[in-house]
Amino acid sequence: MKQNWSHIITERKAFIISLLLAAVALLWLAPKAAVNVDEMLHYPHAKKVVNWYFTGGKDASCLDTPVHNLKYYGQSVDNMTALINRIFNIENEFLTRHFTGAFFFWLLLFFAGLLAKELGGSYWVSTIVVLGLLLSPRLFGQAFGNLKDIPFATGYLVAILFIIRFLKQMPQPKWSTTIYLALAIAFTNSVRIGGLVLFAYLAAGLLALIFVKPFLLKYIVSTKSSFVRLSGQFLALVVIGYFLGLLFWPYALQNVFRNPLESLSVMEHYKISIKQIFEGQVKWSTALPWNYLPRWIWISTPEFVLLGFIYFIAFLTYKFTKPVGEQLIYELFALFTMVFPVVYVIIIGSNLYSGIRQMLFVVPLLVVLASVGAFQLLKSSKLKKLKIAGFGLFLVLMGLPIVHQARTFPVDYVYFNSISGGNKSAWSNYEYDYYFHGMKEATDLLIGEIGNEKVTVAMNCQLPNYFEKRDDIDFQFTRYLERSSEDWDYGLFGINYIHPWQLKNDTWQSTQIVKTFYHKGNPLVVLIKRQNKTDLEGIEAIKRREWQKGEKLLKEAIESDPNNVWLFVNLANLKLAQRRYAELDSLLKKGRAIHPYYEPFYLLEAQKFYDQQEFQASLKVLNELLEVNPRYMNAAPLLKKVKDKLDK
Repeated sequence: MKQNWSHIITERKAFIISLLLAAVALLWLAPKAAVNVDEMLHYPHAKKVVNWYFTGGKDASCLDTPVHNLKYYGQSVDNMTALINRIFNIENEFLTRHFTGAFFFWLLLFFAGLLAKELGGSYWVSTIVVLGLLLSPRLFGQAFGNLKDIPFATGYLVAILFIIRFLKQMPQPKWSTTIYLALAIAFTNSVRIGGLVLFAYLAAGLLALIFVKPFLLKYIVSTKSSFVRLSGQFLALVVIGYFLGLLFWPYALQNVFRNPLESLSVMEHYKISIKQIFEGQVKWSTALPWNYLPRWIWISTPEFVLLGFIYFIAFLTYKFTKPVGEQLIYELFALFTMVFPVVYVIIIGSNLYSGIRQMLFVVPLLVVLASVGAFQLLKSSKLKKLKIAGFGLFLVLMGLPIVHQARTFPVDYVYFNSISGGNKSAWSNYEYDYYFHGMKEATDLLIGEIGNEKVTVAMNCQLPNYFEKRDDIDFQFTRYLERSSEDWDYGLFGINYIHPWQLKNDTWQSTQIVKTFYHKGNPLVVLIKRQNKTDLEGIEAIKRREWQKGEKLLKEAIESDPNNVWLFVNLANLKLAQRRYAELDSLLKKGRAIHPYYEPFYLLEAQKFYDQQEFQASLKVLNELLEVNPRYMNAAPLLKKVKDKLDK
C-alpha cells in the first residue's frame, strides 16, 4: 500500500521534530561546552547581585564596579543562574549556566520558527529556520556560555514576533498578545537596556500600518471602546515592558528613570577600549573604522544565509511592482529591525569589538529572512527552471558549516566563510578565539599529564575555574610576551592578542613549547613546560641590582629561548641603566627583529635619547610609539618630561 508521506510528516510535525532533535543536541553538548572569559567576569558579579537581595541591600558591592562597568548590565539570566546555584547549593556552577544557555537558545529556535511561520506562511519555513540557526556557527557556538547576547537575541526576536502579531490584530489586538509583547520587552531590557528600542519599533510599525490602512486611525479615534482598549493596552505595555525589566537589576532600582537611561548611554559609547586585530592590523576598539561591523557580518555569515537573503531581497523588490499590501509591510518591518541596529551603531560610532558578538541579536533575523527567501523561491510558480537549482544550492551550502562544527566544537564559534578565504585566511588577520574556548581541550590534557605533581600553571586569560578542584595546581595570570617575569611551571597560552606581525612571521613561538593545539590547521593554544627558571632569576637579579649575575642569566635564557622578546627588553633595560648605549642599540635591533612593533623597545629608545639630552629625537620616537599604540600609558611620564624640556 502506497504511503502518503505528506500526511505522515506534515509541516507542523517537521517543525516539532526539528525542535526535539535540537533539544537533544543541546542537552548532549551543554556539559561538553567550554567556559569563556566573560563568564569569569559576569558570573562573580551575578553572585554579588544575588547577595544584594539576600542582604536587603547591605552588601552593595554590585553597585561599585569602576573598572568593568558591570553595574550597567541588567544581565538577568546571569543573575538567575547565580540564584539557582545558591538556592540549590549546586557545586558545578558553570554547568548550570551552560544548561541555561542551551534552554534560551532552544527558545530562540522555537520563536524564530514562529516568526518564520508568520512571515512565510508555512511551518516548512520554521523547520528551515531551526536548521539554519543550528548551522550558524557564530551564533550556535556561543549558545552555552554567552548568557547576555543569546538571551538578548531571544528576547529581541520574541518581541519582534509579537509586535507583528499585535499589528496584524489591529485595531483590536488581543490582550494575550499585548501581555506577551510586554513580557518580551521586559525580559530584553532585563538583559541589556538596549531593548528600549522595541518601544520605538512598535510605534514605527503602527505608523507604517496606518500608512497602508489610513482608515484605522479614524476608526480608533472615533470608536470609544477601541480607543479605551488600546489606551489600556499601551499603558500595560509601557508599565510592564519597562518596570518589570528592572526588578532584578540593583543599579536600575536606585533610580528607575535616570539609571537605566544612563546605562543606555554608557552602552552606546562604551569607554573601555580593547585591542583588536582587524584586517591584519592592531587597532583599539574605540578607533575602529566604520566598516568593522559590515566586514565582520560579511566574513562570518554562512554562505547559505547570504544566498537566502539575496533571494529574500529579490522577492521583496518584486513585490514593490504590485500594490503595497499588509504582508509586504510585515516583511519590511522585520528587515528594518535587522538593518536598523547595524546602521545605528555605525552612525553613532559605538565601541564594537570581538567581531559580531555585540550584534548577535540581528543574526537570527537574518537567518529567518534568508529562510523565507529560500522558501519563496521553492514555492515560486514563475521560476520553475531556476527554483530547484536555486533551492538545491541553498541546501548544499547548508552542509558547509556542519563539517566545521563537527571538527571544531567547542571552538566552533570561530568561523569564517569560504567567501572570505575561510579560517586559514582569517588567522592573524582577525580576532580568532577571543573567548579562549580552546583552553578547554588544553587544560583537560594538561591536568592528565600533571598527575599529582604540585605545580603552578600560567595562562594569558582568566580561566582558573579549570583547576578549581585541584588543590595541587595554582593558577597564575600573565601576558604571553611577559611570561618570564612570573613564577610558573606549565603555561597554557592562547594566540589571541599576539601581534599579527609575529604570527605571520613565526617569531612568536617559544622553543619550550611541548604541544600546539590547532583549529582547522591554525595554532590556537600552546602548552609550554618550563625547563628551568633562568629567565625569571635573571629578571629578579636585575631588580636587586645584581647586574652581573642578572646579565649572565638572561643571556643564558636567550640562548635557550631566542624568540623570548621580553628577555631582550629586560637586558636592554640593564644596558640603559649602565649607560652602555651601543649594547642597548644592539639589543633593540635584535629584539625588533622578533617584534618590530613592541612598545617597550620604543620607550627604551626614547629614554636613551632623553638621557643623552637629545629631546627632539626622544619626542620623535615617542610619537612613533603613539602611532603604534595611542593608548600606551607607560609613555605618558616620559612624554611630559620631554615636552617640558622642549618648552623651556
